[in-house]
Amino acid sequence: MKTLMTIGLSCAALGSFAQLPEAIKLTEREQFEKAASAFKAIVQAAPNSGEAWFYMGENYFANDRPDSAALAFRKGIEVNPSYPLNYAGWGKVLRDEGKDADAQAQFDKATETALLKTNKFSKQQIAAAYREVAEGLLAGDHPDHDAALALLQKAIDLYPKDAEAYILKGDALFDRNPRDGSAPLENYKKAMELEPLSARPVARKAFMYYRAKNFPVSVEEYTNAIALDPGYAPAYRGRAEAWFKDRNFDKATADMKKYLELNAGNISARVRNAQFLFLVGQYDESLKEIQALEQEGVKNMTLKRLKAFDLAEKGEFQAADSALQLYFAEQPKAKVISVDHEYQGKILQGLAKDPTADPVAAMRSDSLAGEQYLIAAGMDPGKDYLYVEAAKAFTDAKAYGKAVNAMRAKVKGAKPEVNDWYYLGAMANRAKMYQTADSAWAMYTTKQPNIYQGYLYRARSQAGMDTAEAKSWTAKPFYEEVIRKMKPEEKETQKADLEEAYNYMGLYYLYNQSGVDRAKAKCWFLKVSALNAGTSITQQVNNVFLKMKELKDVTPAETCDLEQQP
Repeated sequence: MKTLMTIGLSCAALGSFAQLPEAIKLTEREQFEKAASAFKAIVQAAPNSGEAWFYMGENYFANDRPDSAALAFRKGIEVNPSYPLNYAGWGKVLRDEGKDADAQAQFDKATETALLKTNKFSKQQIAAAYREVAEGLLAGDHPDHDAALALLQKAIDLYPKDAEAYILKGDALFDRNPRDGSAPLENYKKAMELEPLSARPVARKAFMYYRAKNFPVSVEEYTNAIALDPGYAPAYRGRAEAWFKDRNFDKATADMKKYLELNAGNISARVRNAQFLFLVGQYDESLKEIQALEQEGVKNMTLKRLKAFDLAEKGEFQAADSALQLYFAEQPKAKVISVDHEYQGKILQGLAKDPTADPVAAMRSDSLAGEQYLIAAGMDPGKDYLYVEAAKAFTDAKAYGKAVNAMRAKVKGAKPEVNDWYYLGAMANRAKMYQTADSAWAMYTTKQPNIYQGYLYRARSQAGMDTAEAKSWTAKPFYEEVIRKMKPEEKETQKADLEEAYNYMGLYYLYNQSGVDRAKAKCWFLKVSALNAGTSITQQVNNVFLKMKELKDVTPAETCDLEQQP
C-alpha cells in the first residue's frame, strides 16, 4: 500500500479519513466502483485533504478514467497546493495524453513542493513524492525509464522501507529490458521482505514471468499471492490469463469466475470479463456481456473496441466495420493502439472476400487493409509479422510493388524468418522486380539448401532478367538444382515443376548458341513427354518440339548430362 502523507486534518475529518487505507486497498483489489464511493465520502468529510483527492485520482486513473482522475488531482491542488502528490498525479495524466512538456512542469512542481523547507516534510514524505513522479514518468507511449529509475533510487535512499518504491523499480527495470529478469526479481523480493503479508509484490513477480512467457512459473507465483491474500482479486485474473496462455482453459475460466465473485457488482470486473471471454474465443458470450453493460448505460472505450473485435471474429464484417468506425470517432488519436489498426485490416480483408462485393471495391479494401497492417506494425515493433499480412493483402489487391516494400520492411527487422525471404521473392517475381526476387531466393536457398522450390523460383527470377535479344541462359544452374533436389515423391506429386525444369534444359540445348546439342535437347524433351504432366508445356513439346524438323530425325542422347553428375 502506498505511503500516506497525512497533512493538517481537522478532528472532525479524522473519522472519515481513517477509512482512507481501506479505500486504497479497494483500488489495489480492482474494486474501483466501491473505492470511488468510499473516496467520495472521505472528500465530503475532508474536502481540503489533498491526500484524499490524490488517492481518488489514482483510483480513477487505474480504472481507465483519465478525465475523472485529472479533475480529482486538480481539485487536490486547488484545496491544498502544499500537497505535492497531486502535481505528480496530474502530470501522469498529461503524460498519458502525450503532453510530455506540460507533464514535466507538473512533475517539477511536485518535487519543488516536496522539498520546500516551509512545508517541513519528512524524508518518507519527500521519498513518496519522488516515487509518484517516477510513476508518472513511466506513463504514456514513451516511458522515460532512466529518469524514473533515477528518481526511484533517490526515493529508496531517502526512505528504504517503502515497498511500493521497490515494486515500481522492479516494473521499470523489466519494462526497460524484458530479457533481464534478475534485477526486477531482486526488487520484488525486497518489497516482499518489507511487506511479507502483501500479495501485491508477489503478483508483480508473477506478471513479470507472464510477460516473459514462462506461464507455469507465473501460475505458481500467482498461487503464492492468493495464498497470502485469498481476497486479492487481481491475482485470480492474472492467474486466469496465465492458465489461458498455458492452454488450460477450464482452470482459466474457474479463476475468472472467482475474480468476478470477489468483485460482484463491479463494472470494471465485468469489462475485464468481456475481454477474457474474447481471449478464450467465446465471442458470443463476450458480445452478450458487452451488450448487457451498454444497456445499463456503461460507456467504456475498451468495450467499444472489443465489440468490433468480437464481430470480426464472428465473420460479421459489415457490423464490425460500423462498430470500429464508431470507436475511432470517439477514441482520442493518442489512445488508438496497434491492435485497433490490425483489426481494421482484418475487417477490410473480410469485406473484400464478400462474394457480393464489387471486384474493384474488393481490391480497394484489400489495399486499405494492407495500409492498416503497416500502421499497426509501425506502432508495435513486436508485431513485425503484420508486414507479412500487409504484403498478402497488397498481393490480393494486385499491388505487388507495395507487397514487396512490406516484405522488405520485414526482412530488415530484428528477426527475419526463413519464410520472409520466400514471400519477398514470390512477391517480387509477381511485381517483375526480378533482381530483388533473385536476391531473396539466393538468401532463401542459403537457409534452405535442400528444398527445391527456392531454386525453382530463383530460376524464374533469372529467366525474368534474361532478355530475348541477348539470351544468357543464367537460369540453367538453378533448374538443374530443381532436378537434383526434388525428392522421388515430389517428382510424382509436383510434375509441373519438374516438367518446367526439363523443358528449360531442352530449350537450352536447342537454342543456346554456344552449346547447341540437339541430341541432348531431344533427351530432355522426351523426359517432358514421358512425365506427361498434362500442361500446356506437355502439349507444346509433343506437338511442336518433338515434331520440328531440327529434332524429328535426331537420335536422342542415351542419357542427359545432369543425370551423370554425382
